[in-house]
Amino acid sequence: MATPDLEHELKTLRAEQAKTRRDEVFGGLSPAERADYNQKSHRIYALETEIYAKSVATTSSESAKAEQRRSWNKQSETYTARGEVRQSYRSREEGSTNSRKQPAKVKRVPREDDGA
Repeated sequence: MATPDLEHELKTLRAEQAKTRRDEVFGGLSPAERADYNQKSHRIYALETEIYAKSVATTSSESAKAEQRRSWNKQSETYTARGEVRQSYRSREEGSTNSRKQPAKVKRVPREDDGA
């Protein structure tokens, strides 16, 4: 939040600038008035920049604190429920071919020219 002094000064300078612009339309400005107008314009820009910087700093600080609170309350990504723990080798193999049995032996069929 910007300080009330900065906001008050900004509001006052803007009101003076608006009055100066009205005077310029009806009668023009002397070189001294033009220099004063430009100086006030630069001060307005500086005040707006300062107020904006303070509001961004406050916002980013608040969002950083909120992010830290969320990260502290977040469950770790490495957590696995007991049902999802790695299965033993045998239970994984039950659904596939039975690897404990020996493959069936293929009977040899005698060929005609084999002589057996």
